[in-house]
Amino acid sequence: MKRWGLMIIVSLFLAGCTAFSAVGQPEQPQEAVVKQTEAKPLPKDIHLVALGDSLTEGVGDGEGKGGYVGRLVPLLAAEDRVRTVTVTNLGKRGRRSGELEPVVDAHQGELKRADLILLTIGGNDVMNVVRSHFFDLSYERFAKESKLFADRLDHLLISLRIANPDAVIVLVGLYNPFSTTLPNIPEIDDVIAEWNKASQVVLSRYDRTIFVDIQDIFTDRDELLHRDEFHPNAAGYEQISTRVYHALNEQKEWWVN
Repeated sequence: MKRWGLMIIVSLFLAGCTAFSAVGQPEQPQEAVVKQTEAKPLPKDIHLVALGDSLTEGVGDGEGKGGYVGRLVPLLAAEDRVRTVTVTNLGKRGRRSGELEPVVDAHQGELKRADLILLTIGGNDVMNVVRSHFFDLSYERFAKESKLFADRLDHLLISLRIANPDAVIVLVGLYNPFSTTLPNIPEIDDVIAEWNKASQVVLSRYDRTIFVDIQDIFTDRDELLHRDEFHPNAAGYEQISTRVYHALNEQKEWWVN
């Protein structure tokens, strides 16, 4: 009996030590599996302000969709990060570069809250040279006016940046609608190219600016012009809006982040 009793006591003691070990020693923590999910940025409301001449106004658009600006809106609105796109269109037919400063001054509030500022200007400046010197047109006259245009554009960019340091500014370049109306100036394509180059130089001095070249779109493409042979038609505006959209898409982080 004593031997059996001793074995029982030893067994109980060992069992107690095992229990103590199980309780006293902390369990090895199991590695928690946490599913990492990136927080999706909230959709953004985009406010677009369009400045400029008849191309901004949409003159010649036989479908009444608002020219390139109106066609650009659904393209931007389809972006995942964009919730709404609102537009303030300040384009006016016949407007030249020297007439934009008062427009900027009169619409400071709209410009301050703009995410995108679209601009078409210069076509009427070129046309003014044509009208003023129709009988003695020369490459030199266009070149002289190009420098003056660049100075006015520079002052305009300064005013826009004072009003809004952060908005993306998009300048749509000039195209040549004069190939059939001005056959006596074969250098007109070079004139337009030089004006566009001058505009690009000006924009390069400012951050968050985009120059959109559309000259090639209308080269030998009279079917893209309105019957006035100056403004784009609906198909022409469609081409411009697509080109502007692709340019913005390449810099998407500027306007949707």
